[in-house]
Amino acid sequence: MKKLLFSAVACSFLLVGAANAKDYAVDPTHTNVGFKIKHLQISNVRGSFDDFEGKIDFDPETKELKKFEAIVKVASINTKNEGRDDHLRNPDYFEVEKYPEMKFVMKEFVKEDDGEEGVVKGDLTIKDVTLPVEFEYDFGGVIKNEKVDKIGFTLEGEIDRTKFNVGEESIGIGSEVDITIEVEADAI
Repeated sequence: MKKLLFSAVACSFLLVGAANAKDYAVDPTHTNVGFKIKHLQISNVRGSFDDFEGKIDFDPETKELKKFEAIVKVASINTKNEGRDDHLRNPDYFEVEKYPEMKFVMKEFVKEDDGEEGVVKGDLTIKDVTLPVEFEYDFGGVIKNEKVDKIGFTLEGEIDRTKFNVGEESIGIGSEVDITIEVEADAI
């Protein structure tokens, strides 16, 4: 009898947690997928990817990400230099004709005590190479009224581009890429 009662209580807590979670879609007009990389070891070049989509399952009560998946169209790279962008799209780097997308799939969210910060762990795939990555998570907030139901957060991390076969090691361009993703998403 005690086992049955415990199982019923445990199931009800799981259902309540699942009921609080909500699906969101990334708002591309208020989201930025940005990066920064060293140039000649003396300065940074910044850029972004302008075409992307993402799906999020988020619990506004506990401020927990339950699911986060994103797809980026690599050809949308924008460093504000057309010649450099074309070079980055070719086989020396991203090879966009063969590998048009990169993808991130969250595997785990580690929330810190207050829920305002944490770590998002997942798999990043670039050019058919999938590696685990971690992003620091900073919760921006929730806004909900009769017209708007949105969430916002920032992800920051670093990858080694050469491990994804994006170019070779070079003195001209750094291997480490800093990634900052500013997310605003709408409830669906």
